[in-house]
Amino acid sequence: MPAPLFSTPPTDLAGAALVAMDEATAAILGPALAEIDPWARMDYPASQLMAYLQANDPAVRKFAIRRDGATAGVVALRHPWLKGPYVELLALLPDHQGHGIGSAALDWIEREAAATQRNLWVVTSAFNEGALAFYRRHGFEPVGRLPDLVYDGFEEILLRKRLRVSSKG
Repeated sequence: MPAPLFSTPPTDLAGAALVAMDEATAAILGPALAEIDPWARMDYPASQLMAYLQANDPAVRKFAIRRDGATAGVVALRHPWLKGPYVELLALLPDHQGHGIGSAALDWIEREAAATQRNLWVVTSAFNEGALAFYRRHGFEPVGRLPDLVYDGFEEILLRKRLRVSSKG
């Protein structure tokens, strides 16, 4: 029987690595994420981000991204979800952006899922033009708009990347 999806994270991710999320790292990432968009713009509380990262949810695999010994970001993957995994969170702290880490993480996620899953999903804030461009560069297409999903007055966009096409399932 094959290993479950995302059970073996890559150790070389464009000079970074994914490691299991722990409480200490979640305590670093929660406040750091709250200071950057989209969370800063929505005034999303650091305590809620930290609680999310620390929560035990068997359907979500959470990894810290480590680069040069430092906490660089986070990847959280929900599976199963709508005939494919959902990238619930992919975020890099500003000092670690622009080094190909996000692309390498997304490539790994796609490789893991492609053999058995139809889709790969992500949601991003409509105002987050950088994230929208990033996901579009990686083959994601917008499939729906979700007004007031996170907070009133903000719209999220659901994007999908088709991993394989089949006449069944």
